Amino acid sequence: MIKQEGQGWRIIRDASRGDFSTLIGGQSWAIELNQFEWETLVNVVIDLSDQYKNIKEELMGEEDITLEMESNPWLAILQGDQYGWNLKLILESSDSLNRGAEVFWPRDVTFNLVKAMRIMWDSDYL
Repeated sequence: MIKQEGQGWRIIRDASRGDFSTLIGGQSWAIELNQFEWETLVNVVIDLSDQYKNIKEELMGEEDITLEMESNPWLAILQGDQYGWNLKLILESSDSLNRGAEVFWPRDVTFNLVKAMRIMWDSDYL
């Protein structure tokens, strides 16, 4: 089991849990993900984070930015400014469970959350 958590976020990966081996959470919510959902989530979040890093220096003062990226089954929406960003994710699953979810992390959480996702992603594939 791999567990990373901080103020307002947590990620737990436990291969022994079968189909839903990853739990992601926020201040007052959590959802379990299957392997495909986890892999696509990490890819879309890291891609958005990288896009933000490339653009943020071009933003002026309090200028707002919204970046959206869709990667089945996720729609990810990054909103922020030069000083930080928040992240909203919408899960639209088309599997037999027909489940979905909307999750949100505020700007004071996203930097540490994405850093933990990168570390967990790298450790999964060493």
